[in-house]
This record gives sequence, structure tokens and C-alpha cells, in this order.
Amino acid sequence: MMKRTPDFSLFLAVVKAGTLSEASRVLGMSAAAISKYLSQLEQHMKLRLLARSARGFHLTEHGRELFESLDHMLPELTPILGEPMSRLDHPTGTLKVVSSIALGRHRVAPLLSEFSARYPEVSIQLQLGDAPEDLFRSGVDVVISPGEPIDQSLVARRLITHPCCLCAAPDYLARRPAPAHPRELHQHDCLILDCHGAFRDRWVLRDPRGGTHTIKVAPHKITDNSEQLKQWLLDGHGLALKSEWDIAEHLRRGELVKVLPDYEMPRLSFYVIYGGRQLIPAKTRVFVQFIENQLRPRENPERLRA
Repeated sequence: MMKRTPDFSLFLAVVKAGTLSEASRVLGMSAAAISKYLSQLEQHMKLRLLARSARGFHLTEHGRELFESLDHMLPELTPILGEPMSRLDHPTGTLKVVSSIALGRHRVAPLLSEFSARYPEVSIQLQLGDAPEDLFRSGVDVVISPGEPIDQSLVARRLITHPCCLCAAPDYLARRPAPAHPRELHQHDCLILDCHGAFRDRWVLRDPRGGTHTIKVAPHKITDNSEQLKQWLLDGHGLALKSEWDIAEHLRRGELVKVLPDYEMPRLSFYVIYGGRQLIPAKTRVFVQFIENQLRPRENPERLRA
């Protein structure tokens, strides 16, 4: 059974060609592919449209009625139906992508030139920040962010998972000695990232023996911007949980120092999120596949199905 609105223009072309061999030549398709299409069309419409024989085919009564109706209507319907359907198969148009700030700036944005080279008919609109609550009304095609969406109608595919660390600037630790135990975090200035997928003020640490420590910290400063949180860290405003990849260079240069390094910190997972599993535009499908292959090349992600 056809899952999409059938391409009636192909039916018209076959009938006008007169024979399968001529239709094959005109359309550049194999006779077998055309025959399969005609069978699917008949199943879709629950009508026999063509009577087949060793000599070829001829239209049934239903087939002739359909042909005569389409021959008049299709030229007017093509601009309306043809363009949306073609976009399901051919990547084209504007793709609006929303990504969390740090990942978007450092990992996603550098990949867009290669994507554009592969798919020149797709223009990219990249927005850095939190995704809007209603993706469809805001016109967003793809979201890349930490945490799974609340809306269960959306598809979320995990891209990468990063270990996090608790850290601070040496200047801060010179004023406030580093905690030796998670319970001592209450004595420190804790910096909080308040956005979707973030840990906010509930920090879960695991000690070397496997014990879990869930600490509800008292926020000293709160922001919804991961870059601002990092700047506060570097300026010595307090302690924060940060993804290690985001601060790796600062750790290497000694501008930030790990705190409670013997404890296992929570991990941060990033997802690529889009709407629905059916009738996915080609621009969305190829972008999701591209970003998966680039950000997690060593894994075997479940392939996106149209």
C-alpha cells in the first residue's frame, strides 16, 4: 500500500505512452518498476485501473474515468501538490535549527559548511539558545539540546553523552578552600545553569565506594546561558557543574580546577529532536543523518526512516 499521496502524473504518462516499453523509455524507469507502481496505485485506490494481457494493457472503466479527470485537473493541481511532495524526497528549502549555545557554537556551526556543500539547495538558519516550547508553531525543524523533550510527539535521538566535572577557578579556591565531601557544598557559592536538560540546583555525585550523594545546593548565581556560566567560573564567582569537553582547554591551562575529583559526576546527554516519524521533509532527514554521523561517528545510530 502507498503511504503517500500517489503521483498521478506518472499514471497519466504511462497511459499516454500506450505501452510499458514506451513508458519505460519516456520516463527512464524500468518496466518492472512501472508495473509495481501501477499495482500499488490500484491497491491504494482499491480499484482495477488497467486490464493487462500479453499484448500490453488497456484502461478499465474506472481507469478511463480517472485518466480523463486527471488529464483536466492535474495541470492545475501540480503546483499545489507537486512541490510539497517533492520536498519529501529532495532536500531543499530553509532548515531552521536551534542548538544549545556551547554545543552549537563549538560543534554544530563548524559542520554547516560541509553540510551546505553536500546539499546546496538547503539554506540553514541556526539559532543558539533554548528551543521554543512549541516547535511547530515557531517553525523550527530540528533542535539539538541536552535532555529529552517533554512533548512525547517529538522524536529524540541521543547524539552524544559527555562526562561532567565540578570545577572552580584557582582564585576562588584560594579564598574558599575546596570541599572535601559533597555535604560541604552548602558552604560554597554554587553557580546554576537553569535551562532544559540542565542539572539546576540538584547535584548527584557518586563516591568511590558507589554511594550516591544527592545535594540540593543553594544558588549563588543563576543563568540560562552556558557561556555566561563558564565566564562566571573563570572570573572566580564560585563552583559549577560543567561538561568536560566545554572546559577542557581551561582545565589544561590551569584556569579551572576540578573539585571533588574522586567523585563521579552526572553525565550530560545531547539529543537531536524533530517532529514526527512520518512524512519527514528530506531537508530534515538528511540533516539528522549528517549530524549523527559527524557527532557520533563510532556508534551505529538507528537509521532514520521516512
